Amino acid sequence: MEGTFRLGRQTSRWARFAQVTVEVTARDEPAVVLGDDLFGRRRAVYGPDAWPYPYDDDLRREAAEGAWYALKRLAAPTPRVLVLVTEIVERPADTGPGDVRFAAAHAVWRAMEQEPADLPYIDQDGIPVFPD
Repeated sequence: MEGTFRLGRQTSRWARFAQVTVEVTARDEPAVVLGDDLFGRRRAVYGPDAWPYPYDDDLRREAAEGAWYALKRLAAPTPRVLVLVTEIVERPADTGPGDVRFAAAHAVWRAMEQEPADLPYIDQDGIPVFPD
């Protein structure tokens, strides 16, 4: 199952953007894996020499955290699936802390066609909030 979620919000005060795509398959134990070419879209847009950004590791970490957050918010015990994060798309001016985590969690829920009762949301200041 594949799921993509695009966080795209803009107000007169702030903008937020992140897009994450995941593939979810059955497995004996829950796991989250990051794909080999998460930022491949950059090369498609900017050419074969597209540069890595200094914060790419932060985006990778957020994607993994978001996927785990999504799995743990579903049924107990944690679903026995492998979540493969296949793509992260960001915009340097509009992607802030928590945006990729937010998009990754929602991408997992879309792929699994399930959502928890208390979804993360964007507050009035544009900050992603993750209920515990």
